[in-house]
Amino acid sequence: MKRHLRFSLKLIGVFFLCILLTGCVIGRYYEGPKISAEKIKDIKPGVTTKEEIVSWFGPPQNYISTTVFNQILQELDVTREPLNVYPFANILSYQYNRGNIRAVVLILFNFIEGKVKSDHLVIFLDDNDKVKYYGFYKGTEEL
Repeated sequence: MKRHLRFSLKLIGVFFLCILLTGCVIGRYYEGPKISAEKIKDIKPGVTTKEEIVSWFGPPQNYISTTVFNQILQELDVTREPLNVYPFANILSYQYNRGNIRAVVLILFNFIEGKVKSDHLVIFLDDNDKVKYYGFYKGTEEL
């Protein structure tokens, strides 16, 4: 009788341990500053300045300047002449990422799914630090 009781207690303990080791996870992921769609409507090519863009959206995540790029190339002795035309000069880039995460953790089966979508704003500036072109893609609405 004691053996049967011990076996039952072990079985019940293993059962509760299995229940404690299973679970569900639901979460959200955010990265970068949110890009305001209202301010994008205020961007006017040839009129809006770099200072206005920075005040509206904050510092860009990526900024490429011709002078810095030329200086790096000259210091590395890659080129001896200054580059006058660099196709990616004066670009401000902003990105906001959002994701949803779901997971089911069981003893013999685990399921994890994550979806991450992004909003992108890229602004091209002319030589006078005014907006020349810009592009915006809103991908986070797909979540």
